[in-house]
Amino acid sequence: MSIVFRFFLLLAFVAMASCLSSRSNVMSITADDPNIRYTGRWNFDDAKAPWVGWQGSTVSMRFSGSTISADIDMSGEGERLRVIVDGVPEEPARFIAPGRQDIVLASDLDPNVEHTLVLMKEAYAFTRLKLHGFETTDGKLLEMPPRPDMRIAFFGDSNMEGYSLYSEKNGSNVGTYFAYPATVSRMLGAEMTLQAVGGATLDGPGANDVVSFVRSEAYDRENPDYRDGFEPQLIVVNAGANDIYQVDPAQREQHAKENYRSVISALRSLYGDEPHIILKNGFGWDVDEPAGYSHEIVAEIGGNLSVHLFPWCWEQWHGDMVDHAGQARFLASYIETLGLGFSMQQDAEVVAGYSGSFDVANGSFEGASRDGYGAFGWRYFEDGVERIHDPEGAADGDYYIRLNAGELVHRCIDATGDLLPGPTTENQQYTITASIRSYGKSGEAVISADYEQQSLYQRENAEEHIFAVSSEWSDYSATMTAPDGTWQTYFVLKSLSGDIDFDDIRVTAAP
Repeated sequence: MSIVFRFFLLLAFVAMASCLSSRSNVMSITADDPNIRYTGRWNFDDAKAPWVGWQGSTVSMRFSGSTISADIDMSGEGERLRVIVDGVPEEPARFIAPGRQDIVLASDLDPNVEHTLVLMKEAYAFTRLKLHGFETTDGKLLEMPPRPDMRIAFFGDSNMEGYSLYSEKNGSNVGTYFAYPATVSRMLGAEMTLQAVGGATLDGPGANDVVSFVRSEAYDRENPDYRDGFEPQLIVVNAGANDIYQVDPAQREQHAKENYRSVISALRSLYGDEPHIILKNGFGWDVDEPAGYSHEIVAEIGGNLSVHLFPWCWEQWHGDMVDHAGQARFLASYIETLGLGFSMQQDAEVVAGYSGSFDVANGSFEGASRDGYGAFGWRYFEDGVERIHDPEGAADGDYYIRLNAGELVHRCIDATGDLLPGPTTENQQYTITASIRSYGKSGEAVISADYEQQSLYQRENAEEHIFAVSSEWSDYSATMTAPDGTWQTYFVLKSLSGDIDFDDIRVTAAP
């Protein structure tokens, strides 16, 4: 044997030994390992390759190691997954292309400490996620802590689905992690299941209705004998808005009530009489809205059943991430009052969508959305309004907004200030105060308001106050009066001329 051949043989042996040594640090974890936790409606017909359709479903584990990867097979045209390591969500969510693939979920971790991993399916675009297992390097799988004691099941339509979560104007990018069901669940430390699809009715002839969702393993797999094994203390139903368009106007209320009865019956047949059911819906979008008669259904059926309503304060569009954060805080606070054992564990991660008083939320522009979405609650951010970070130059806090000539933003409040349905009476007055300055030469700023009755598309009776402003921050105030019958009030900030900065917006109202 030649010296050269022996040298290359030695190199090959060293490389093979190095590879084997590296692989010896890798631990494979099968999908049926008892220390892997699944939430949502997973199918375990093949326990080593379970699949799930519904959004908000998760798989989680506790481990040690420097890296963690997953063997995933995604159907359809691909789907987004939220990777949460040690309680911190990856932002933005990760798009997973269709097909089977190994995906590194986290790397460069400290192998000497315990880590947690959660994967959440972000949406349900007729896709299925199949999991074949995990691998961790320099570590091992650890035992999971007990599951949360509290559980919530959510059933609904596009609002619950998180449709337009990343757009103020009905963009179709759906999201779950920062939508109100998942946010409420984190706030209350609860485990959740979520079955919601845009356009869903309470009941209907097809598959896209809550009655079908009750026993649907996936959107297209309704099974009269299916039981998800989930035992919620609370069920939230956010649907009914689409039902009123199924029939003639004269039959809308009767039809929607019949569908509510069907949903409640279907839920009781699966989950029994013990869970509390909340009928959740928006008010202030149509005179035929279910919010007007949901309480009648509760009074008729009785039992563990209640209504929770929220103001539909985003005009003809769906609510975005900031609006969902407002809904989440409002709903979580209500759930606490039910005496079911739920208690607040944390705040929502996104700035409030609206306040529970006459004042505007995020009046100093300090908070904003997450996940690469820049909205901050004053519409329309999408039109190019600048939110400026300037701790030294802001009138209040660290941020303010700049409007170029002709630009405007607005903020909606429930006109009566109590987040309950109903119109203003006796000439409800508001005084809005803003810190304003011009950027550069002097300019003209506008503070105005307009008012909407119960139905959408009826903003009218605008009142406008014009102020000549200098380059120094100063407070400017305007007092306005809502006509009787107003359900939503819209406060508007505008630059009439010049580049105008606004900060520290405050609203007070006569009692």
